[in-house]
Amino acid sequence: MPTIRELYEDAIKYEESTLAHYILILLQEGRVSTNDDDSILDKMPINKEKLDQMIQNNYLGFSKIKIYSIKYAVNTFAFVYAESPADAKLYFFSRTGKQPLNCHELSLDYMMAVGNRFLSFRDWRKEQSNFPCIVGVYKKDY
Repeated sequence: MPTIRELYEDAIKYEESTLAHYILILLQEGRVSTNDDDSILDKMPINKEKLDQMIQNNYLGFSKIKIYSIKYAVNTFAFVYAESPADAKLYFFSRTGKQPLNCHELSLDYMMAVGNRFLSFRDWRKEQSNFPCIVGVYKKDY
């Protein structure tokens, strides 16, 4: 079984905000230690108000930028980093003048071919300096 430390590190790595903040509170209160088995969490009640406040304040500094796929023509999609679907659609329209047909959030762990390498959207996001931004276009060929 994984330890609290391993679970906490994974929660940070994969930006699982609720879990990461929950573990942090338990660690700060001394109710768990990093070497405890993660199954101990099943028995730990939490102060919901404190957890909500930490998440709302983004205490751990998680990025609010997500990746969205915007379909704007038959079998043609743009990838946009933004904070929300509304922001992604508005930014796409303002940059291209094309009306989005739909907009879906994608997993940041999805791998893409970028030039001559493969990157997850999570890693590709680290290479961007301004948000929102359009990072690519994909056309399905049937």
